[in-house]
Amino acid sequence: MEYSSTQIAAEGANITHMDAKFYKAAAHGHTKILEQMSEDDIRFQLTPKKNTILHIAARFGQSDCVEWILHFHQCSSLLRQPNLKGDLPLHIAAREGHFEMVNALVCAAKALNEEMESGVDADKAMLRTMNLEKETAFHQAVRYHHPQVVEFLIEEDPEFTYGANVRGQTPLYMAVERGFGDLVDMIISSCTSAAHTGILGRTVLHAAIASNDQGLTKKILEWKPALTKEVDENGWSPLHCAAYLGNITIVRQLLEKSDKHVVYLGLKDSNKTALHIAASQGHMDVVKELVSHFPDCCEQVDNEGNNALHLVMTGMNKHDAEGFLRDQWLSSRELINEMDHEGNTPLHLLAQSQLDIFLFPSDRKVDKMTFNNENLTAMDIILSTKDLHGDKGSILRRLRNAKASVGPLGWQKVIKEKGDRSKSKEQGMVEDKQTSALKRRGEIHLIVATLIATVTFAAGFTLPGGYNDEGGDQGMAILTKSAAFKAFIVTDTTALVLSVSAVCVYFFTALHVRKAFLIKLLIWGFLLTNLAMVAMVVAFMTGLYAVLPHSSGLAPATCALCCCFFIFFCYTCKKFINS
Repeated sequence: MEYSSTQIAAEGANITHMDAKFYKAAAHGHTKILEQMSEDDIRFQLTPKKNTILHIAARFGQSDCVEWILHFHQCSSLLRQPNLKGDLPLHIAAREGHFEMVNALVCAAKALNEEMESGVDADKAMLRTMNLEKETAFHQAVRYHHPQVVEFLIEEDPEFTYGANVRGQTPLYMAVERGFGDLVDMIISSCTSAAHTGILGRTVLHAAIASNDQGLTKKILEWKPALTKEVDENGWSPLHCAAYLGNITIVRQLLEKSDKHVVYLGLKDSNKTALHIAASQGHMDVVKELVSHFPDCCEQVDNEGNNALHLVMTGMNKHDAEGFLRDQWLSSRELINEMDHEGNTPLHLLAQSQLDIFLFPSDRKVDKMTFNNENLTAMDIILSTKDLHGDKGSILRRLRNAKASVGPLGWQKVIKEKGDRSKSKEQGMVEDKQTSALKRRGEIHLIVATLIATVTFAAGFTLPGGYNDEGGDQGMAILTKSAAFKAFIVTDTTALVLSVSAVCVYFFTALHVRKAFLIKLLIWGFLLTNLAMVAMVVAFMTGLYAVLPHSSGLAPATCALCCCFFIFFCYTCKKFINS
């Protein structure tokens, strides 16, 4: 019987972590060391993943340990005791590709000769046991490509249908998806009922085509040609996949084995057929192959009303779309001028895209004056694009050469754009005049600021009172200790710094043309110049006060006259602010 993890939990008091020496002995096949283990040690010593001593022996392919471990009657249950992931020792041996170990485990199960409740033999029950991923030992052997193990497991249970795992993959699907042609041959030739499904509702035929494997595709088509009608969850048939990849050889193989209706199958979300897919990808050889077998398939449209030619025009690569005009089945006026649900013909879509198809705009069959639902022609769409260089400019020239013209809405737009350009030009001229006037004002302010900077610079080297010519203070200012002289030095320096800063600001006005920025610069320059002017007058007043004799009354009279400037300055500023 199966010794399950539930039963192990019931005897949890007896479970212990596996002794390291026994783990190593099972890994290296040292049965003499294993002989030191009691029957309870063999059954209840487990690793953190609940692997038994038999799991360890299976992992490292030590088939000699199987006979010794299973000679205990109670230890036979270890054959079907799963670990935390649901893996039996057979799963692990098959995963690692240890053929002798797989053979030994199956033989040991046969020797038990026990009947399960379902009436299945012990070895068959073990072979069909699935882990938590719903995979048998056979799944594991296929996944990791162990042909000898796969062949042995098929021989042991050829009638069992190995189903899909939790991800929907059957062993056959995994073999095809991974390109294991030898395993595919074994499964389809030996298994009487091999399942063929895969993830997202796909089949092994989808997997072979997705791998671009022509050999596997041929094998599967010969094995089960009905798979050409199977679609996945999104409605993709094998023919859709081949058309998307552009493999003309596989497309021909499918058409030889397919029923007619497969060509007309549409995707669930868009109703695109294989022809639409091939056209949108630019695989013109596939397009021609499809319409040569089924000419009427080119009449089918998707959910947006697009035929195959519409989808060619929306492509971002330069496909050989001229093939449509040369093919007898694709060059009818009905297809070339067909409208989608928005009223756009292929020519409208060509005008919207970056694709330059040399012959199409100038072909006689193309109606250049068809209006879409927005009452726009192809010429209107091109002229509404700002960038008319490159391919769009080339399409425009060809349409003009073909005597195409704009529609009524296009005329209105052109007139409006001309009016907007005239208004914009007049506005630009006004702004240019205003900018020039601002720069001229800046030049006048620059002269004033430069004069202040020149005067204050000169005053700094012709100090009031002169310099000492004798003694240790030779070359030093005479009035150094005078408070008025000190005030002169500070205010003169301030006036110089402010005026030079104003000069810099006015200099920058020559480098800018934006009106708003020029106004900001002029305001800053005006403030700096006025402050420099005030500081210059204060410097003049304190300089005279320092050198004139106070007893004569000239010094106070000079200061009083200078104060008149400040009265005038304040009055002018008030009027300016209130104006």
